[in-house]
Amino acid sequence: MSAKLLSGKEVSEAMLAKVLEDAESLIASGITPTLAIFRIGDDPGSISYEKSIITRMAKSKIEVKSFVFPLDVTQDEFVAKIREANDDKAINGILIFKPLPEQINEDEIKYILAPEKDPDAMNPTNLGKLVIMDDKGFFPCTAEGVMELLRYYQIDVKGKDVTIINNSNVFGKPLAIMLTNEFATVSICHIFTKSCKKYTIDSDIVITGCGVYGLLTPDMLREDAIVIDVAMAQKKDENKQFVLDENGKKIRTGDCREDCVDACAMITSATPGCGGGTGPITTALLAQHLIKGCKIQNGLL
Repeated sequence: MSAKLLSGKEVSEAMLAKVLEDAESLIASGITPTLAIFRIGDDPGSISYEKSIITRMAKSKIEVKSFVFPLDVTQDEFVAKIREANDDKAINGILIFKPLPEQINEDEIKYILAPEKDPDAMNPTNLGKLVIMDDKGFFPCTAEGVMELLRYYQIDVKGKDVTIINNSNVFGKPLAIMLTNEFATVSICHIFTKSCKKYTIDSDIVITGCGVYGLLTPDMLREDAIVIDVAMAQKKDENKQFVLDENGKKIRTGDCREDCVDACAMITSATPGCGGGTGPITTALLAQHLIKGCKIQNGLL
């Protein structure tokens, strides 16, 4: 029997309804929630992402200001503009597109960005707030998106055994903190883990985000397991060749092999053939964080 599908789109729609309500309330009081996007260069992927953010924010009545810099922008010029946005009371959040060119030192940038205007949790101060459970901090959107999905579907993590297959600073590590803050018992697997199956096979919840199709297979799961796949991968066959659709395009997928849907109790719709995924929650959280920052900066939270 196929697993129940957990829809990121459904979760995001519920979140964005509240974002719109909050935005309209702020606007009625004379405050316009505003996000600043900092983009260096004209990479087509970044431009497309920027357009999608502008479109999504407009639906939530959030204004977006784009700051575009040439590829050869200097560290001093970039830092000066960030400081200017930090001090601009009309800007409530700053989203810096990555990767940054080699002349821009991200290790310096992340500490200059004001923590209260950091909706994507780039400044390590926000990670510290996560550890001490300060609810005025901002946490990495993809990691927090997993928690939003679990809450929406009323999946209680207290006392559950959870395995995360990802060890990054923007996903695996902060997610582990979020889960332990709610009294889950968490294991983290990574590239040097001898056997991921050793951990996943005994887990109530398995969360993966590596971008490797087929990383998670049915034999690694309990039949009552909940699987959350946030990865962006491209499907490959047994010879590790890309599988193409009827139009000759690569098939976008997650880490789960498609037959995982028949091996567990619940699974996110990133599984091949199920459509959707957790991506919409990430975008919704960006909007939610922007509203939260706007409220904090105006003494409303």
